[in-house]
Amino acid sequence: MNNSKSGYRTLKKNTIRLLTLIVLTQIFLSSIFLITNGYGDPIEIKVGFGDDPVIDGIVDGTTGEWDQAKKQKINLYPNITVPENGLEIDLWAIQEGLNLYILVRFDLQDHGSSEYDNEFIGILIADEDSNSDFTDAKIVQYSNISENIFQYLDYNINDTEYEEDIISNGAGAANLEENQITYEFSMPVKDTEDPLQDVYLNYIRSYDFKIVFGKKTALYPDGIMISNIVSIYLEFKPGGPEPSLGELIMTTSTIIIFSTIGALYIFYIYRITQLKKKIRRIRS
Repeated sequence: MNNSKSGYRTLKKNTIRLLTLIVLTQIFLSSIFLITNGYGDPIEIKVGFGDDPVIDGIVDGTTGEWDQAKKQKINLYPNITVPENGLEIDLWAIQEGLNLYILVRFDLQDHGSSEYDNEFIGILIADEDSNSDFTDAKIVQYSNISENIFQYLDYNINDTEYEEDIISNGAGAANLEENQITYEFSMPVKDTEDPLQDVYLNYIRSYDFKIVFGKKTALYPDGIMISNIVSIYLEFKPGGPEPSLGELIMTTSTIIIFSTIGALYIFYIYRITQLKKKIRRIRS
């Protein structure tokens, strides 16, 4: 009888220790995953396919041109590594055929004032596996926001020098309504005129895009005030976006760990039941 009780206590202790270890491991993996996605890696956006929107700075709700876009709210910061004093923006993205479309929209109380007459939104693009070395810039630059006068600019970034492309690829437009401003961009996928001046976007790849905002005319990068980086995966039609490596690791580890916990719990209950039966037999 003493041996049975001792075995029961040993099994209980070992099971509790193992379950505690598994739970702590899961918490540790979850913490690493959250920290990495929060501070180490760019924000990931999975983009599907839809109809091509008109690049005019106006979201036409009657046609539903952006209805199929992946929509996310992000913040632009003065210092990305110190996420404070951010400006919240709507960031939408969608693919259609040979183009990627991106929309940036936000509200500012000071819009329409002379201070913002020369504001701009830029999308800087880094080549695949370049460790966020941004070499291509698509910019919609206002010269008179109160009159809605702007131009679309395509630059090659050489170190910190912005050199205007000989051949401009893509398109951009903007529109201000009261305090809300909308910027729209299109950029070619697998149809770049000059791969020496532009990042050659290809399917089934992830690219880093840096969204930048500033208030000066044609003064880059000095005019950039706030920014943030997103990673966009370009899917090959008609399949769905593939999960990222981090998501695969997290999902797989969660399934394995909780399956193990469930199996151990069932085994633990079974062993307790067997020990109780054994104890009752000894007592009788």
